[in-house]
Amino acid sequence: MTSEYRDSRHAPAWRAGVRRGPGGLGVAFLFMLCLVSAMAHSADLPGVTLPGSQQFTLHSPETGGDYLIQVGVPEAAPPAEGYPVLYVLDGNARFALVQSARETLSRHGPFDAGSPLLIVAIGYPDTPRFDLRRRTEDYTPPAPGLAASGGPGDGPQGGAARFLAFIERRLKPLIDERFTVDHEREALFGHSYGGLFALHVLLTRPESFDRYIAISPSLWWNEDYLLTQLPERPIDGAPGVTAPRVLIGVGGREQTPRPGEQGTVRGERRRANAMVDNARTMAERLQSLAPRWQTRFVLFEGEDHGSVMWPATRRALAFALDEPARAKWD
Repeated sequence: MTSEYRDSRHAPAWRAGVRRGPGGLGVAFLFMLCLVSAMAHSADLPGVTLPGSQQFTLHSPETGGDYLIQVGVPEAAPPAEGYPVLYVLDGNARFALVQSARETLSRHGPFDAGSPLLIVAIGYPDTPRFDLRRRTEDYTPPAPGLAASGGPGDGPQGGAARFLAFIERRLKPLIDERFTVDHEREALFGHSYGGLFALHVLLTRPESFDRYIAISPSLWWNEDYLLTQLPERPIDGAPGVTAPRVLIGVGGREQTPRPGEQGTVRGERRRANAMVDNARTMAERLQSLAPRWQTRFVLFEGEDHGSVMWPATRRALAFALDEPARAKWD
């Protein structure tokens, strides 16, 4: 049986356009931030800086590209063991959302202000939201048949190993130099192709992070390649290595054609991509193959591929800050 959680709390308020309670502060803040940022861009004014944040550009010899790194630094000093860290993919589009959600939930919600979370968002310079070409290369696994993978455009694919090498060899050591970090509480958070990358790292280098959060993972990519790579035998893990924890989530409407898409190529593609079925299947297989990973599946009722990031971000933050007993492989 799949350990499944259905989150429908946000769906009615989303459709009604109403935000109740403290969570509305974060939504309002983010809306104002996006509005001001858009006005500044159109009027060629200086951009907006989020309080408690810093950013820098970091070059990667592994991929040959530059990355925009945005860091959300908690107001509180690091605990004795260091800050838990949430590494966020698609940083250009996601940093403001995750930063705002952390501040709102820490100040007005259920999170313990004494458990601060360091946010490290990985994006691309001179990119408003998504660099589709570069993220396609960075987030997709090395695999045969890339030309027929179904990925958008005709850009390069299969660079996930190089991108992970950049994170491990360049980014993590730099974060360690600048901040006090708890190396047993490092989480990776990705959506869509970013979710595909997170699961690829989990299956190939599970020791890289302690927690993996894959929201709406693009498991349809390259004819369900990642699902076909799951081993038949149980995953025992390496001796003495902390068993990672895994959260896989997806919007309940992600494989249902939207109004007007019935019978269209786009609508059939949504069905064929099977976002919900594939995410649930991956979670079930991981629960069976690696029970110590404590894999959790969450279905966000009423949410589509884009809107799912609102409730999923809240779940991701709670997942990153939760402190269960740390199980290690024998």
